[in-house]
Amino acid sequence: MIKFFQQKKDVKILQDINNYFEKDIWVNGDVTFKFEKKLREFLNISHNVISCNSGSDALLISMMLNNKPGKNIYLTTPISYIASASIPRFLNLQLIYIDVKKNNFLMCLDKLEEFLKTCPRIIKNKINGIINVELFGQTCDLDKLKKISKKYNLTLIGDCAQSLGTKFKNKSSISYYDYATTSFYPTKILSCYGDGGAVFFKGNYKKALLLKNNGHDLKDKSSCLKIGMNSRLDSLQAFVLLKEISQLKKTILIKQKIFNFYKKLLSKSKFISKPISFHKNVKSNNYIYPLLIKKNYRSKFLNSMKRKGIECKMFYTKMLPANKLLKPVVKTNLDNAKKCLQQLVCLPSHENLKKKELIKIVNSFNKLKF
Repeated sequence: MIKFFQQKKDVKILQDINNYFEKDIWVNGDVTFKFEKKLREFLNISHNVISCNSGSDALLISMMLNNKPGKNIYLTTPISYIASASIPRFLNLQLIYIDVKKNNFLMCLDKLEEFLKTCPRIIKNKINGIINVELFGQTCDLDKLKKISKKYNLTLIGDCAQSLGTKFKNKSSISYYDYATTSFYPTKILSCYGDGGAVFFKGNYKKALLLKNNGHDLKDKSSCLKIGMNSRLDSLQAFVLLKEISQLKKTILIKQKIFNFYKKLLSKSKFISKPISFHKNVKSNNYIYPLLIKKNYRSKFLNSMKRKGIECKMFYTKMLPANKLLKPVVKTNLDNAKKCLQQLVCLPSHENLKKKELIKIVNSFNKLKF
């Protein structure tokens, strides 16, 4: 079976861990701060970087840092991993979902601006910010998004769990946000051997450090300076990430070749709904290769590929507001998102795919007949 994801396990890294930790500590070790510095350098950003326990915790810390009395609503997309909505709700914040574009799965900025223009003042005055989800390594027109956020005085938070390494106008997409978050979960493009995440922000570094360290600093653990939580990235995971980040440019290039291979050789079959298109100034990290398959053919497509030994995925089976606990404070039209989720499938595109496996995927795809 050609797996959709392939779990990393570098024997050399595992062997090196034993020797390295003769001199460093398991929690808040030097390697953690080395990794944070390396990550900032890799992305070439001016934001502060703080690692934490997961991508979900990264979003939680961002929203705690962005707390504004009387501002308890966030605008976000209906297509994402649950955390993009469950974390705000965990903080007793409210959500309003903005529909995606017709030709992709990203937030529609025209609909975002239209909503902000027309929503009642009582709602508008309570909106704190926008959580923009950069899905499958893609992002929207970040200049336009930033302009909208400034016009309406809204904080811009980027959920970049899937887009680390993606650029807009040759700058890291992370650099366009007030706060951005990412995940190092084992399936991500930069991954550790467990859970991990990071927060990128322009504000008070000490405040963020206190938040993730149970409210105390690194020298005095007896004094609580802020109500916080325990969300540290283990030094072991930081060690793995410091090794892995040295290969990240190579990984992105390999995945670019895989995407180009698919684009060139996948036939324009009758069961493909329409091409997915993105902003011309986006240079994606090519995290996952998505397709829109006509909904009448999708189950047949997935089953046929599975019988041929190829694991494809639907990824998101329902919109976030379809969850009872994640319902919005104001309902909006989400027709594009609904249609997208009825058609969305993704092909295997991890960097360890062999040439013969890619050829098998393409040939299997092109020979499908329903």
